[in-house]
Amino acid sequence: MTVPEKEAQDIDPYADIPDGVDLTQAEPANSETKPNLETKPNLETKPNLETKTGSDLSAVREQSALKDLSSLKDDPIDSEAQDNFVESKEPSELLMCLVLASAYLGLAKYCWTPLYLSNDKRLFYSVEGFFLSIALLAILIGLRPFLTPSSLQLSHYGIKYRGPYWPQRKSVNWNQITKVYLSPELIIVLYHPNLKKKRLWPLIIPSIYLADRDRISQVFMRYSPIKAVNLSSPAPISRIVMVLAFLGAVIWLLEMLITQ
Repeated sequence: MTVPEKEAQDIDPYADIPDGVDLTQAEPANSETKPNLETKPNLETKPNLETKTGSDLSAVREQSALKDLSSLKDDPIDSEAQDNFVESKEPSELLMCLVLASAYLGLAKYCWTPLYLSNDKRLFYSVEGFFLSIALLAILIGLRPFLTPSSLQLSHYGIKYRGPYWPQRKSVNWNQITKVYLSPELIIVLYHPNLKKKRLWPLIIPSIYLADRDRISQVFMRYSPIKAVNLSSPAPISRIVMVLAFLGAVIWLLEMLITQ
């Protein structure tokens, strides 16, 4: 063995490494740094689809609401819309009228014999005719709601009304009407029967006969292009005066029939 070969064998390759270093975990100094594969790349921020969808829906709803509002302003009432108020049929009213008719028939029967024996034919026919007429009238009033009920129809075109004691239906267009007076129990409409003439004619609608009469004023104001005048109901004193006046007229009529 030559001297250079011996010197080469005596060289320690780990002479420059300090003591205490773990050679199994050491990496070469010249090794390239590998990228950290576990680190996730920076992804681009995706838009929030739910937020975008919600904003689109809200915008569509606002547009539809504005469109509906504009359509309502252009045509506030549908041309085919209408409200009907029909008189309700109450069996209790018929029963009361039958009781009243029975009372007058009883009076007619009670007065029949004395009047017949009096030999006064004028008095006999007057009193008995009065009692029988009132009894017949009470029966007809009780049967009227079942035969010809009162009705009121309001629409975009006008009014159609059939009264309780007038079976023929009356139609009035809005362009014929000049004034409307509304109250909880009575409605008065002033209209022109002929548009070419200035004559006014009243249409009196007693709403006490109609069902759901509390809504009539509201519906009138909805359909009517004319501003209605709201009136209050009569005071209790006025009602009492009217009842007394009616009873006085009946007594006066009965007295006139008897004295003749």
